[in-house]
Amino acid sequence: MLTVHFEREGEELDALLFELGEKRTEGRCNFVLREDGDPIGLMQTTVGETVKIVYFNIVKRAMNRENREFFFRAMLFKFSLNPVPLEVEGEHPELEKFGFVYDGKSMKILSSDIRLSGCHG
Repeated sequence: MLTVHFEREGEELDALLFELGEKRTEGRCNFVLREDGDPIGLMQTTVGETVKIVYFNIVKRAMNRENREFFFRAMLFKFSLNPVPLEVEGEHPELEKFGFVYDGKSMKILSSDIRLSGCHG
């Protein structure tokens, strides 16, 4: 079963960061995708004027479209419950189906405006 958890610290988070080739970065919120309790994915955000998604990845051994889509949609659903401005640096056309708009620097949306229905592309 796939689940998503907010995690601050711990050996499992450190092991996941190592497997992803990343180091712990202060000031980031860690959201971990788990498959039957095993950490397999990580989304990191920073919180300021906007909530920036600064890192998103799944370990190679568990990388597939289904896991990636589930994790991203689950996080978008969580964000959609509170109206906060979301941002992802750079241009990512795959985010347009959720309602993100590119402003020349980054993809942005107010989380309460996220479109989750009909996002099958």
